[in-house]
Amino acid sequence: MLVVLGLQGCGGGDDGPQRAAVSGVINLDGEPLQQGVIRFVPEGETKGPKTSVPVQQGRFEIDSRSGPLVGEHRIEIVSTDDGGYAMDDEQAIQDLRKAKVKRIRVVKVPAVYNSRSTLKKTVSLNTPNEFQFDLSSQQKR
Repeated sequence: MLVVLGLQGCGGGDDGPQRAAVSGVINLDGEPLQQGVIRFVPEGETKGPKTSVPVQQGRFEIDSRSGPLVGEHRIEIVSTDDGGYAMDDEQAIQDLRKAKVKRIRVVKVPAVYNSRSTLKKTVSLNTPNEFQFDLSSQQKR
């Protein structure tokens, strides 16, 4: 009897909050956001952890096992494009100085889309969760 009860507790089942697959497109100034992260932050009656999904070539996608919780979410979008150079890469810094490169083009998504985001989306269980975000770098921070 103990073995049967013990097995019932394993396996994940449907006991936890429901999650859903999401996918979509993120453009910044009309171009695909090359590298970034989109976060689904639960709001209101939606309780649970936030979900972060990588963005590559303007696209993001995650399955229902790891996707965001079903319900209302505040959306945060950040760029992870560092211009191809780590800030602590001394050799790269020396090479840039020799080449007289004064500034590396680093893609920045304005705070109005990340730390101060007012973007909202509802993640549904039985309908496709395909989202598109068209961002502008000219937005006030």
